Parts: sequence; C-alpha cells; structure tokens
Amino acid sequence: MRLHISIFSLALIWFCGCAPGKKAGGKISKSDSVHVSIDLVDVKYDQVKVTVDAPKQTASTIAYHFPKIIPGTYAIADYGRYITDIKAFDKKGKELKTSRTDSNTVMIEDAKRLAKVSYLVNDTFDNEADNGTFTEEGKTIFSPAGTNIDAGKQFMLNMAGFVGYFTNQLEKPYQISISHPAGLYGSTALIDMDNSSQSDVFNISRYPDVVDNPIMYAAPDTSNFNVNGMEVLLGVYSKSGTVRASDLRPDLERMVRAQKKFLGPINDTKKYAVLTYVSSGAENDAKGLGALEHNNSTVAVFRDPMRSKDLIHVISHEFFHTITPLKVHSKEIQYFDFNDPKMSQHLWFYEGVTEYFSNLFQVNQGLINDNQFYDLMAKKVENARRYDDKLSITEMSSHVLDRKMKAQYPNVYEKGALIAMCVDILIREESKGERGLLWLMSELSKTYGPTKAFEDAELIPEITKLTSATIGEFLQNHVVIGEHINYESFTKRMGVAKEVVSFPEPIVFMIEGTPYIKLDKTNTHILADSVDGANNFYNNLGIKNNDRFVEINGLKLDPKDLNGIIYMGYDLEEGSPITVKVNRNGEDMELKGIVKQNYSDGDGFRFKDESKRALNEAWLKK
Repeated sequence: MRLHISIFSLALIWFCGCAPGKKAGGKISKSDSVHVSIDLVDVKYDQVKVTVDAPKQTASTIAYHFPKIIPGTYAIADYGRYITDIKAFDKKGKELKTSRTDSNTVMIEDAKRLAKVSYLVNDTFDNEADNGTFTEEGKTIFSPAGTNIDAGKQFMLNMAGFVGYFTNQLEKPYQISISHPAGLYGSTALIDMDNSSQSDVFNISRYPDVVDNPIMYAAPDTSNFNVNGMEVLLGVYSKSGTVRASDLRPDLERMVRAQKKFLGPINDTKKYAVLTYVSSGAENDAKGLGALEHNNSTVAVFRDPMRSKDLIHVISHEFFHTITPLKVHSKEIQYFDFNDPKMSQHLWFYEGVTEYFSNLFQVNQGLINDNQFYDLMAKKVENARRYDDKLSITEMSSHVLDRKMKAQYPNVYEKGALIAMCVDILIREESKGERGLLWLMSELSKTYGPTKAFEDAELIPEITKLTSATIGEFLQNHVVIGEHINYESFTKRMGVAKEVVSFPEPIVFMIEGTPYIKLDKTNTHILADSVDGANNFYNNLGIKNNDRFVEINGLKLDPKDLNGIIYMGYDLEEGSPITVKVNRNGEDMELKGIVKQNYSDGDGFRFKDESKRALNEAWLKK
C-alpha cells in the first residue's frame, strides 16, 4: 500500500501458470472448452449481455459460478450479485431448469443437454456507496477490481464481473469474443486474434488466466514503449479529457526503466499493460482509488485531476509483483478457490517485500536521495503504530477475510515493508554488503518459480536455509509470533540513527490532522479556515481566513465533494506553480504563485556513523 490508506489503496491479483497471451492457433475446440461472447454494442439499460457456449457435460446437474472473491483484494466481492436474467439452453434453444443457490452459484439441471448459458451484467462503478473495502461491514468492490459500463464510451472489463466457470472446470481453455463499437480500443496484455475493428478474440489457457487479464475499452488514448525487450502499453480513459497518455508516458517510462535496471535478470516480463481510469468523482463513478495488480498488467483508478506522479506512486509498487507472487508463491495462490478461498500466511512477503522494493529502488536508481528514503521508512514506522503491533502477521494473513481482521490488513504495507527492510539489513550485514533481499528473491525464484508453489509452512525454513539462523529467528519472532520490532536497532547496523525531522504534510489543507478548510453556514461554499495564520500554503499565496474557494488550477470546486477537494490538495509538490481563484468579500481574485507545503516535526532517521559508510552504500546503492 502506497501513500495513505484513506486516499489510495493497492491490491494485487495472484495467479501463476501459463502465459495468458500466448497464441493458440486461432481456434479452440468447442467440445472441450468454454466459448464466451460479450456484446458491448447492443447495450440496454446499462447492462451487457454475455453468452457462454458450454463444453460437453457428463454430469446430470452442473453449477455455473461467479467468483465470491478474487485473490489479492482481501474482501468478499460476490460478483454474482451483479448478474441478472441468467438462463440455460440446449442445442435446440429449449430452456433448461435453473436455480440460484446463492448469489454466485447457478445450478443447471439436465446438464448433459446443456449447450448455452446467457445472462446480463450490471456494472459495479454505479453502485459504490463508499470506499469501505477494508472496514468490517464494507461490501463495496474495490474500484480497480470492479466493472464499468458506459455505452459507446467506456467499458472496464475486470473479467470476474463478466465471466464465470463451471464446477471443476477451472482448467479448461477459454475463448473470449468481444464485439465493441468501432471507435473503441481494447487495452490489455492479451493478444487479439481478430483483425476486425469491431471485434476482438482472445484465447486463454484457463479460467484463472481469464480473471488475470483485464481489458479496458475506450476511445484510443494509448502510448507504447519498449524497455529491454519488455513491451509496455499505457491505456488511459479520462472522462473530462484532462489526462492524456502522452502526458503520463515520460515519467512512467523513466520509472519502469529504473525498475528494470534495479531488478536485472530476475524480471523477464515480455508485455506489461497499465490500464488507467480517471474517475470524475460523481455519485455513479468509481470512488476506490488505487490499483489492482495482475501478472502482466495493472488496473489503476485515480481521481480527476491526476498527475503522472500519482501513476508513478502506484506503479512503482505494482510492477514489483512480477517478482512475488509471480515467481515465488504458495499453493493457496497457485490453486486459488474462487468461492471457498484458503488465504496464505505470507502477506508480509507478497506485499511487504514488494512495497519495500518500491521504495528501495528509487534511492538505488537515484530517483530520490538517501534522506528521502529514510523519511519514507520513518513514515512507515509511524503508520504501523495505528495497527495491533502484537498481532502475528501470519495469523492475520491466513484470517484476513474475517470481519474483525480486515482492518489490520493494510499493515502489510507498513510493518510488512519494515520487516523486509530488516531482513535486507541482516543479509547485508552478514554478507559484508555483498548480498541483499533482492539476491534472496532471486534464489527463491530459482527454487520455486511461476509453476512451482511452496507450502506455507516451508517458506521461513527455506529462507533460513538460504540465509542464516539469525534471520530465521527474526522471522519466527516478528512475523509468526508478532513481537515488537525496535527498528533503530536494525538501521544502526547501517549507520542510521533516530533524529527529529521536519516532514511535509501530505495535504496542504491540513496540518497534523487539523483541517484548514470548511463549509459556510449554508453548506454551499468552501471557505479557507485560517484563524491561526499557520498554514504556509495559504500564507505564500495570500489566501485569507474565510476566502471562498472558486477554482484550483482551473478546476471548479464542488462543496458537495469534500473528499475531492482534499484530494486536490493532496501531495502538491513544493515549488510547483499553482493558481487559486477565491472570492473575498464579494470580489473574485486570482492568486498565483508556487506551492509552499506545511511541515511537522516527527521521528525520522539520518545517517550518523561514518564507520558504516561502505555498508550503508551497499545497502542503498548496490
């Protein structure tokens, strides 16, 4: 999880197996495969019709399932609740008897005669009551895992919301045929087998790979580049038109090149797609901001306005999932059960290591300096204090779907990343700087790999065998048992000690949790609340107490959308140009200048011990 849980969330979808985009000769036998037709042209009442040609069935009764959950989202989705008018037919078009045993399961009788299943799909973006994915009562599907149906304009096809599977037939091949308006282009990591401008055909080896390959249809706004043999596709949809792929590409390419250089030969991804949806923030639009990682692609949802920096923050994490769990993962991931899942114990490993690398690579490749890296780690120490510090991480991971455990899940991006940092430090110290955590991940990928999964119980012993008893003991105490970690005792091994540091506040409208923005008595205008005169952002631009905000950088502010206004003030960069329009005592004024952030003192880290210089350089730069 990158940035702040209240604003951005990250997740990943974990499947490992055959290459999803590999050509299969253009045709797949109908008798032993599932053929799915999705109609994005004839959309009525905001619903998409899906038709499934079933393989030959031998049982008298069969079930067609929609996923209860997809891996990496850590919350029950019940995609079947968005499916209506489901029917089954024989070869002559005669309807077979069906019944729904729950929201995700449709039982089909006389299944030996089954030829076809049809149903209508409603989208999830229209029904996001909140972003309550990680609350006990939250039922909203995380937007990057969701679906959107905007006839003739945009379709977000996270396939779990459109395509199901027959009982015990997850490994059968699928052919997905999609008819779409000629003006829309499907951005995906898959290979289109149809050259038509109005239809796409994708051959996919098995159902998990169907779910693992999202497709975003929109008016063409894409950008491609190649990094050391890896093709990267950036597809963008922005309803307002304010965000373009060409604007985001330079920073994205710079970051991906740095990531590939950092990873070296451990990353052998051939194609990677970044599907970027920019939400308007309207009542019927996506609200869950963040990203869902797949093996060869990422679905990212942002709020208008967005900048390339927002995309970088998200993808810097997501791309490192090409190491874990793609190359190193447990059997719970390899053989994921979509309707009765068993969760792995090792979220600290899948998410924590990934999040740590997303920070480490930046200092390693010169994108940030040493102190900026230390500040990122210090913030994680602070954020980890919000969660139960005595909780076993393995226990939390294996029970993450329990209602009361869900709230602890985001700590895998805080304490999980810090655990990874400590392991990296221990390996560096024991090897006198020659090896680190990336070396360990490379060794584990040789032991396991995309098609060979480990038993949950064997991961820590395998790490211990590759490293040392000291590291095994650390993982046992702080991951399995859940003991408190004194992080300074580890950073000191690299010459880094605690120091009070001034940190920039992430939202210019808030200082240490105190808002400097409010609604007027009529709830129709947004006012600056700066009685104490302590807000540097306001002072630098000349914003006065009770000034009524009209626009920020050309975007009008909606008093009904306070979250959108806070987001607009999120992480504005120090020194960046800004224009704010306010109304003061009935007179409109345009205030121009640069962003001056607010700062608060907190516990940080700084390099102190010159005797550890060589080891520190190996840790951060080697």
